[in-house]
Amino acid sequence: MSDTQPTLSYSVTGRGENLLLVHGGTGSQKHWIRNTEALAEHYRVWAIDLPGFGASPDCPPGVDSDHYIDHVFEQLQTFSFTQEPFMIGAFSFGSVVSSGLALRFGRRLKKMSVVGPAGFGVKRAVPIDTRSMRSAGDSIQAQDEVMRHNLKAIMLYYPESITDEMIAMHRIHIKETRFDSRPLSLSPILLENLQKVNCPIQIMWGEHDQYAYPTLQDRMQLTQDALPKALLQKIDRAGHWAQYENAEAVNKAMLDFLTAGA
Repeated sequence: MSDTQPTLSYSVTGRGENLLLVHGGTGSQKHWIRNTEALAEHYRVWAIDLPGFGASPDCPPGVDSDHYIDHVFEQLQTFSFTQEPFMIGAFSFGSVVSSGLALRFGRRLKKMSVVGPAGFGVKRAVPIDTRSMRSAGDSIQAQDEVMRHNLKAIMLYYPESITDEMIAMHRIHIKETRFDSRPLSLSPILLENLQKVNCPIQIMWGEHDQYAYPTLQDRMQLTQDALPKALLQKIDRAGHWAQYENAEAVNKAMLDFLTAGA
């Protein structure tokens, strides 16, 4: 293990076996804001900001999409808990990163739980309808409306989920995102990596996941064909960010999976 102290921003809470939470693109550890407390009743939960996101440092020069997962792995090696068996929970872009981490950590990874996975390499025939923040100019009200529209288009299905608190969080996420997650999110490496992983895998989608193209059923069937031993689950009353929109259901599903056989 390296003697270097962790430089990634993180929070840690709870007691028990170690559980690492990895957030999605244009996000931070706050993607798990409605989950850490419930999970920490059973595990020691480490929620990180990935390099180039949140309060973590930028990626060093030369670290692009091709080298990003290696860089994340190097950073995680400075956390003492990663030298022993641990588990991972991952969301969206974080699932692609974590699929590569799973290969690198090997037998140290006990279980992996994924929400709203990216990395299928499937381009939509019709792009998701999002709006540019530049179109809002300097108007805070117009910016809020663009964010509300985009959150409804890509993250949260029910309008009532998009509160003023959520808008404020998303504004910070946009400001603090310095790494472009799209190349990895749109790559086809998720299933390729997970087919080489030996630990138990759980994958969940919100029933209205905006990224499950062309349909959620098709996405789940593609995943089942590639990973016949994986536990696949649909989360009712949720869009892509299922662990926020229906936190109770995701928390229960994650805990049922992670604690099984313990």
